[in-house]
Amino acid sequence: MGMYTELIFGCGLKKETPKDVIDILKYMCDENNDKSTEGLVIPNHPLFGDTRWRIMFQCSSYYFGANEGLSKLWYDDISKNWRISTRSNLKNYNDEIELFLDWIKPWISQGSGSRDLYAIVMYEESSEPTLYYLDES
Repeated sequence: MGMYTELIFGCGLKKETPKDVIDILKYMCDENNDKSTEGLVIPNHPLFGDTRWRIMFQCSSYYFGANEGLSKLWYDDISKNWRISTRSNLKNYNDEIELFLDWIKPWISQGSGSRDLYAIVMYEESSEPTLYYLDES
């Protein structure tokens, strides 16, 4: 059956983030995203192949404390950039989480803290999370 992996992700996006990237993120954050992807420019990246990218932000499991997928994408009028926050847990069969983080990282301008933490990934049977920073030092 497989184990679940939790993704906690949040960041500010670069001001020059293309509209196509924002449109994909809007689609992924939409709780009612059973709609067609018609009109979206689907990136040439492995995430957008035979994976569950469309629903990854809505997936959930009772194995985790926060057990309902939540996501929000908004434009911040003060910083003049897009920001995203999401928490979900899914069976990461096709490495969707790692593929998502690889796809979005070039567009991240800001994470949290002095090293710009932007993702925490926790495997269901692990005792330690994997942390993703912009500053990898």
